[in-house]
Amino acid sequence: MNSPLSKIKKVSWAPLKETRSFIKEVVGRFSTTGAILPSSKYLARAICATVRGERAPWNILEVGPGTGAITREIARSLKPGDTLTAIEINESFAEHLRHDIQTKKEYAKTKDQIQVQVGKLEDLGGNAVYDCIISGLPMNNFEGEIVKQIFSVFRSLMKPGAPLSYYEYFAIRNLKYPFVPQAEKKRLREVSEIVDEEIKKYQIRARKVWMNVPPAVVRTLVLNPILSK
Repeated sequence: MNSPLSKIKKVSWAPLKETRSFIKEVVGRFSTTGAILPSSKYLARAICATVRGERAPWNILEVGPGTGAITREIARSLKPGDTLTAIEINESFAEHLRHDIQTKKEYAKTKDQIQVQVGKLEDLGGNAVYDCIISGLPMNNFEGEIVKQIFSVFRSLMKPGAPLSYYEYFAIRNLKYPFVPQAEKKRLREVSEIVDEEIKKYQIRARKVWMNVPPAVVRTLVLNPILSK
């Protein structure tokens, strides 16, 4: 039996010069892309804020890197000893990203620290493996059961105290709700209940990014908080 996560066909975003590739992959699959236009550099910087600053070496996971707008920003922030695994379900995007990592100057200093895998989030093995996860998965486009499983997989992959950063378009569920059929209303309610509960319990930071189309919110959660003794 296939897992609900196997239904995810993730297509992410890219800077302007990569928009042609982005549009080619998005056409006909909007319900699973979550993207309206390629995301801005401001959104990429905001979602990577967790990676910057003084810290020990990290094992970092990027989920759904697309053509690499966020990957480039992570690469700029990698420190000696860091590793970055980028997992992308779209083979075209993964090949595009691999080529960029090997050929573009933005990756010259860190390309040996980055690995791109083709596959689904659930394909990743290990338990408490990652110090940080950065996700481009469009939570608001999935069924509630898939969203629940995504958070479950995140939780199993993350070390205690590890941050998860992801983005969603600002107030998107509330904006869509009045204009969709009853079945879609039900799906949006289910997703809201799941996501809002995670936010209520585990969010440590939220930042609005107005310089994006549409505006977005970057959320950082610690799904496995370190309990005080």
